[in-house]
Amino acid sequence: MMGSRFQYAMTLHIMIFLQIAHLVTGQFKIIPPDNPVIGVIGKGVTLPCQLEAKTTPERLFVEWIFIGKSQRIFVTTYDGKNKQNPISEDETYQGRTNFFQTEFNKGNMSLHLKNVMLSDEGKYTCSVFLENLYDEVVVDLNVAAKGDDTFIFLDGHVGQGIGLTCKSQGWFPEPEVLWLDSKGQTRKEKVITQRTKTPSGIFDVVTSMNLEPESDKEVSCRIVNNLLNTVRESQVLISDVFFPSTSPWMTAFIAILCFSIAVIAAVGAKLKVSTTRRQKADRLKDDLDFWEARSHAVFIDVNPDCRVLELPVPRTPKVEDTSSEPESLSSPSTVPVLVGKEGFAAGKHYWEVEVDQQQNWVLGVVREKERQEEEGTNAGEDFWALHRSQGELFSSKENSKIEKKSMSCSVIGVLLDLEEAQIKFYEVEQKNIIVKIPLSLGKEHAEMFYPFLSKEEGIVKPVCHQQKIPVPLKAP
Repeated sequence: MMGSRFQYAMTLHIMIFLQIAHLVTGQFKIIPPDNPVIGVIGKGVTLPCQLEAKTTPERLFVEWIFIGKSQRIFVTTYDGKNKQNPISEDETYQGRTNFFQTEFNKGNMSLHLKNVMLSDEGKYTCSVFLENLYDEVVVDLNVAAKGDDTFIFLDGHVGQGIGLTCKSQGWFPEPEVLWLDSKGQTRKEKVITQRTKTPSGIFDVVTSMNLEPESDKEVSCRIVNNLLNTVRESQVLISDVFFPSTSPWMTAFIAILCFSIAVIAAVGAKLKVSTTRRQKADRLKDDLDFWEARSHAVFIDVNPDCRVLELPVPRTPKVEDTSSEPESLSSPSTVPVLVGKEGFAAGKHYWEVEVDQQQNWVLGVVREKERQEEEGTNAGEDFWALHRSQGELFSSKENSKIEKKSMSCSVIGVLLDLEEAQIKFYEVEQKNIIVKIPLSLGKEHAEMFYPFLSKEEGIVKPVCHQQKIPVPLKAP
């Protein structure tokens, strides 16, 4: 039905040319646009077509034609003589075009195009016929996409420095990539950038650099869309703790620890090692374990737009080393949590969460893997967490209460160790391990582990603080 209406409109258009060969230009004029129109992928855009005329007859004929690189499409037409069905639309643009009919009397023949696509880029001709008069104008449509937020990640140690990687997706056209220092100047380090064109035609960006210990520790990753004159930017300030190979405290810890172990081994066979010395040695081990974990720090981004999970948290967990029976877990309460954008499939990853002195929160990692439902995996097997309820600490392992002295720390460290298949939780101020929970890793299907924390309860606090700063560029 729609095709026959469109054919009728095209036939009428041809007849207009054949029957009124005396069409005259110059009696009225379409005001040409000053610049090309920029449309953002996924959003709407208006292609301007404004008549410069005192009056506009109702029985006008308006036609929009798309002229692409390899095709010519009659996008849509408006026929004022057809009172019942004045608008015809090509199936390629079905449901995506609108005229401003209430403004025809003001000479507004513009076209609103919904849900802009990359394939919409090109030239559009607006032709207007008024009785024996006509005019036309060409409108250039450029298409752009500004991309997602940028994120900077630590890639581990490279020589005496550390590797940094910045990622962002969804750019068009191909963006400009800059690494900047604390003064906003382009950094001198070697940068490797990959701009990958996806099947949909947009670009994903991955850019990397190595930061040396003596370099400016403030690092910014800026990705620029020069067509939209906007950028996405992330800034990080790298602490000296990320350079253990040149850090004095790391050398001191290793030397003291080795010395202590050697002394204990030498005299242990003859003398009973004092409790104080054992405690000191254990303390050194804990400190070294903590700083080693911190050397795997990553940046975790949790935003209000990410999905919310419902994780079962039992109401009354059992206490370790007691004979009391736990409350049935058949009716657990649920806790909404926010999940990190980036997941991990291998390696070691450490982050910190600021919980202040809140009495109720839950944080940890949740696993996602392919065909989870087919395998019949229980929810309890797919998350590993530290839970605080009414001031008491509980581990997701068998829903156990953690018997510890008063815990007053306001920052919790989390080490996801996929090499050893375990997750560790730390008291950051005391550098103590709160609990270590083994992970059950799958063997057949790919799986990703994502950080999570209670909704509106914790604040993700990376060791190297990250700021996401969308910065509009000033027009030249």
